[in-house]
Amino acid sequence: MDAKTNGALPATAFNENGPDGYYTTHYGLTKRELFAAMAMQGMCASGEYATATGGQIAAYSVECADALIAALTPGSAP
Repeated sequence: MDAKTNGALPATAFNENGPDGYYTTHYGLTKRELFAAMAMQGMCASGEYATATGGQIAAYSVECADALIAALTPGSAP
């Protein structure tokens, strides 16, 4: 897995017996998804993005998440 798809939540995968009788594995959010959600939450709470569409906020949130992952990745350019 790379930094964008590395699982963040839950810390370890877990299995549960699904309604069809088969085990279902839950991996949680990726770090990218978690960082994007946190960025989106901050943007929505700030009020500075009141005229932006949901799609615009989502796109910028993912851009912010990718920038944070790049900044945290050893050996990446600043």
